[in-house]
Amino acid sequence: MSPPAKTSEKGTNTTKIHTTGLLDSFAELKVPHSWFASFYVLSVLASCFWGPQILFKTGLVPYITASGSENASTMTLQQVMVAWALMLVQGARRLYESLAFSKPSSSQMWVGHWAVGVWFYAMMSVAIWIEGSRELLSLSMCKTLSLTPTAALEKSNFTFKHFLFTGPTIRTFVGTLLFMLASGLQHDCHAYLASLKKYTLPEHPAFSLTLCPHYFAECLIYIALSVTAAPSGHLINRTIFCALVFVAINLGVTADGTKTWYEQKFGKEKVDSRARMIPFLY
Repeated sequence: MSPPAKTSEKGTNTTKIHTTGLLDSFAELKVPHSWFASFYVLSVLASCFWGPQILFKTGLVPYITASGSENASTMTLQQVMVAWALMLVQGARRLYESLAFSKPSSSQMWVGHWAVGVWFYAMMSVAIWIEGSRELLSLSMCKTLSLTPTAALEKSNFTFKHFLFTGPTIRTFVGTLLFMLASGLQHDCHAYLASLKKYTLPEHPAFSLTLCPHYFAECLIYIALSVTAAPSGHLINRTIFCALVFVAINLGVTADGTKTWYEQKFGKEKVDSRARMIPFLY
């Protein structure tokens, strides 16, 4: 009987070195910080991609919504269109700000962060309407008449009338108002930061309670979208709320680093009374 083969320690170490080297190389991959604008280009294009499909019952929408639960609560058709429109406005505004307020910079970000951002905005373009699946697909009609998803949508009542003005519900009114106020706050913060001399401590009133009011406004925007798109019987849209959690954690980490930088640059006493992101809380 031949002796058992011995594992080559040298070979194992070589494999580990190659793997570690590959991961190190990936970790060092950077893209220009200006590529942030690509997030909002994608957001606008994705909204434009899904909008006509939702309206005219064509393309991928019937097949995506076909997997929805018949018993699940759903957004109304009007909610779908309002939420879709607000997301389009958000993407268009941020794209404008990225182009109008950006300054030449050599700063970079890790390619992994950029990829996550691309993934997030691609998913948000679907998340904004996916909880209206049952309404869009008309599952009851599909089940009763044995229609295909496309045929069911062709018989649905989704027409141009849903673009016409109807009295908003309290939920839509509150959500849209919060969205507008938060968007205005964020735009004002971005414009102010763009006007600041480099490495200057912000003195704008919005920065008096928190060092990152624009991050706080971003969270408020997703809260507004979650309220506006909440299905019947729910306070929030759970899918969009998950996006809010992702945004809050991501921006919260960045805000913590921002406060640390301000403390090192201007002294702890200058910024100690200001929150990182959420006034009086964090």
